[in-house]
Amino acid sequence: MVSIFASYDLARTAHMFCEKTKLQRMRLKRNLPLTAGYMNKDLIKKLAQEVGFDVCGITAPTTLHDAEKKLADWVRAGKHGEMRYLENYEERAREFWKRFPNAKSIIVLGLNYFSKGDSCHPERSEGSVNTDSSGSALRMTKGRIARYAWGKDYHYVIRKKVEALKLKIQENSEHPISFECSVDTKPLLERPLAERAGLGFIGKQTQLLSLQFGPWLFLSELITDLELEPDQPFQGSCGTCTLCIEVCPTDAIESARVLDARKCIAYLTIEYKGSIPVDLRSKIGSWVFGCDECLTVCPYTAKEKESNCEELKAPAGFGESLDLLKLFEIKSQGEYERKFEGTAILRAKRKQLLRNACIVLGNSKDKNAIPVLERAMSDSSDLVREHAEWALYKLQTPEKVSNENASGSSG
Repeated sequence: MVSIFASYDLARTAHMFCEKTKLQRMRLKRNLPLTAGYMNKDLIKKLAQEVGFDVCGITAPTTLHDAEKKLADWVRAGKHGEMRYLENYEERAREFWKRFPNAKSIIVLGLNYFSKGDSCHPERSEGSVNTDSSGSALRMTKGRIARYAWGKDYHYVIRKKVEALKLKIQENSEHPISFECSVDTKPLLERPLAERAGLGFIGKQTQLLSLQFGPWLFLSELITDLELEPDQPFQGSCGTCTLCIEVCPTDAIESARVLDARKCIAYLTIEYKGSIPVDLRSKIGSWVFGCDECLTVCPYTAKEKESNCEELKAPAGFGESLDLLKLFEIKSQGEYERKFEGTAILRAKRKQLLRNACIVLGNSKDKNAIPVLERAMSDSSDLVREHAEWALYKLQTPEKVSNENASGSSG
């Protein structure tokens, strides 16, 4: 005679069998693997492509001793400028990994953001103003935007894709999986991780260079407790090429893989909140937000491919340039945030962007900008007023004297 307990066990086993069979039928119908044993790096990469990532690599969550030491030395030398969050990187990283002790793999994801846009900019910043092919001054009231900020804010775009990937991975597993996502927000050394995951190598300008997409990849990471086979680290080199070092308008790239952020146009126009050093202002040329000089000159840019992500392209945001005169019509931070909502331009505040606009107008040699700059002398921000004064001086002073003596405010 079968006991009540044995009957219960038989019923429970039958129920579990039915549930498993149902799950298997569902997986077969959806073309999914039957067991978690099928979860390998090839499947992960396939799923990553399905949600829109262009490249994917796997590495282990082990310490990057050399990269961390290099970062610490760089910060100790003060070359990080005012990016204070880098000063306690080691402590932040230690606390981060404490929260995820069961991590076994890091899925490194790359999203191509290259787009040709509506027009190209063959000219480069040289001295106080950009020049066309004949050497004539380009009189412009527009400021250039770094390519990464042409469309929507990449943080939001990538985060949606990462969430979709997490869901697909979970659907392909019979067991719960733990994830921790990073889109440029966690204490992770993204480029060394990408190099170790086989996505490319770090060039002399400190950016990741991909054999498939050149320097135009956004990086993000998905840390998981899945045990996946790591990819081989990428071995690459710029060889004797020094084009990025030579083209940098402010000499911010001091040597191979050594960048002084305090002189970098991208840092100065986006991250830096203070008064831009006078000796660097003319060298900023027409860049109002970021800079792509060291990327566009790189031979690996020949690997560029048009991005498949429409959200990252110019039509989805403010595009390649901003009308500088119209920027001065924005009278408050609130109005500024409403105008640039959903774009990476919000990384800089109103007073920073107007500061940059003053510099570009001063470099433009366009005297039509004088009335706008004169009105900017009454702006509520000391920062804007100081740079408007410099720009007015530059536009109203003979070029030789201006280049030698322009200082605006001594600040």
